[in-house]
Amino acid sequence: MITRGIGTVAKGMQALIDFEDVTAHNLANVTTTGFKRTNITFQDIMQSQIQAQNAQGNYRNVGSLSIGARTDRTYIDFSQGGLQDTGYKLDLAFQGDGFFKIRHQDVPDNAPYDESHYYYQRVGDFALTVDNYLVNKDGDYVMDVNNRRIRITRDPETEDLNEMNRLDLTEDLMIGENGQIELLNHNYRAFLQKIQVVDFADKTKISGIGEGKYLPIYGQDPGMFIKTDGTYSLQQGMLEMSNANTIVEMLNSINVSRGYESMSTILRQESESLQQAISLGNISSR
Repeated sequence: MITRGIGTVAKGMQALIDFEDVTAHNLANVTTTGFKRTNITFQDIMQSQIQAQNAQGNYRNVGSLSIGARTDRTYIDFSQGGLQDTGYKLDLAFQGDGFFKIRHQDVPDNAPYDESHYYYQRVGDFALTVDNYLVNKDGDYVMDVNNRRIRITRDPETEDLNEMNRLDLTEDLMIGENGQIELLNHNYRAFLQKIQVVDFADKTKISGIGEGKYLPIYGQDPGMFIKTDGTYSLQQGMLEMSNANTIVEMLNSINVSRGYESMSTILRQESESLQQAISLGNISSR
């Protein structure tokens, strides 16, 4: 029983270490644009059935006793982060569920479709290349609803970027809440491409690959689909902030520290009891 108690406490301490690692990661990213905090869940390793004997000598189950807990899994919390006004026309923030579909820049337009060419992100801090294609900060292409690169010029089909084909981002560019890109001023109005917005039926089956990028977990189908309903909106000139909260993460860290300290005390007591039992066993065997 003494060694079981030591094992139970040790498992609990390891679970708290895992919790503290997750909390520290969240706390380090409370100011990271578009960051989504990580949650952690725990599970009992095993439930031991407790039995009682009645007057007739028969046994019956009267309950169960956990003999330890461990980390079950970590998952990403995709709840909405606050929006910050930047005023930059190519900054886009999601209000509601959704992800941008991004293609790696080294994939040619005529390449056969392959999901490995793409990843997904919520961060909308975009820019234009020298030939006016819409890209993220890594230079990877934002996809439209037809799975094409997005080119923002007065005439996207014309390669020539002369003065007549360029536009003034501060005046001309409008991006609607549904992702429709529009050029609008007092001289003309033109509808360009529409940004593709996707979502996943089961977000527990996607994982982060760093810098706010996500992919389906290998071998699992998260149920990706293109969003066409009104359950989201894109806010132009804004960016979504981290959904990690400094106060919440600090409280979690404090609670972990207190729990770990309590378990350390219990572990020390269990170790002393075990040492005493060993000593008594040695004396009785003489």
